[in-house]
Amino acid sequence: MNSVISFMRIGQQGVIIWDDDIKIGIDLFLSPDKDRLLKNVVTIDDLADVDILFGTHDHLDHIDRDMWTEAAGRFPDLMFCAPLIFADTLPVELGIDKERFIFVDENSPAKFKGIDINAIPAAHEFPDESDEGLHPYLMYVITIGDKRICHMGDTCLYEGIYAKLRNYTPYDVMFLPINGRDAIRYADNCIGNMTYQEAADVTGVINPMLAVPGHYDMFAFNGEDPQKYIDYVKIKYPAQNVRICKTGEEVVIS
Repeated sequence: MNSVISFMRIGQQGVIIWDDDIKIGIDLFLSPDKDRLLKNVVTIDDLADVDILFGTHDHLDHIDRDMWTEAAGRFPDLMFCAPLIFADTLPVELGIDKERFIFVDENSPAKFKGIDINAIPAAHEFPDESDEGLHPYLMYVITIGDKRICHMGDTCLYEGIYAKLRNYTPYDVMFLPINGRDAIRYADNCIGNMTYQEAADVTGVINPMLAVPGHYDMFAFNGEDPQKYIDYVKIKYPAQNVRICKTGEEVVIS
C-alpha cells in the first residue's frame, strides 16, 4: 500500500516532513538573526508535535543551537539526530541529555519510530573526515513508509558522490542546495555548495520523483535565483519533475 507524506519548506535548507505517524524537522533555523531575509513561518511552539530534529552539520542555520536547547527544555519527548562525529561534544555543549540523541554516519545508520536513517558524507566545501573516518557534514536519506527522502544538507560535488547517492535510489523527493560558492564568500569564511548548474546535473542524473531547490533565500550575501535552477533542469532534463516551494507551502507526496 502506498503511503502519503507531506512536507513544508521553512527557508534555507529547513524542511518539516510528516505522515500520520511521525513528524520530523531537518535543518530548521528559527532563531532571530539581523541578516535574515525571511520571517519564520513556524515557531518553537509549532514543534510540540515534532518527534525528532535533524541537523546535517553544526552551522547556525542547520543546527540552530539556541533553538535546540530551548525546544529540548520545552518538549521532553523531542529527539535529535546529528553527525556521529559530535557525539561527545554536542550534548554537553547544548545541555541536552545524550540519551535524546541519535548519532549517525555513513557506516552507522539508525532506526527511529519505524523510519530508517542513513547518512552520506557531504563536502562543504571539502569532504572532511576525522582520523576515525567520521564526517562533520552529512546528507540524510530517510525512509518513511515506502517514501524515501534525500536531504543533501550543504555540499559540493566530490569524487564518488553519484555512486553513494545511487545506493539508495529511487528517491521520492530530494532537497538540494543551489547557492554555489566563490572566492569572495570563501575569503569571508562563508563556505559554499553546488552551483545551480551542478545541482541540476545531480537532479537529472539521480532522477528523483521530485527535486526541490534550497539554500538560496535566507541571506542576501549567500543566495541564488532558484528559477535559474528550474530553467536549467527543464532544458537539460525535460522529463524531470522540479518545483520551487514557497516557505510555508504544504506539498503532498502520494
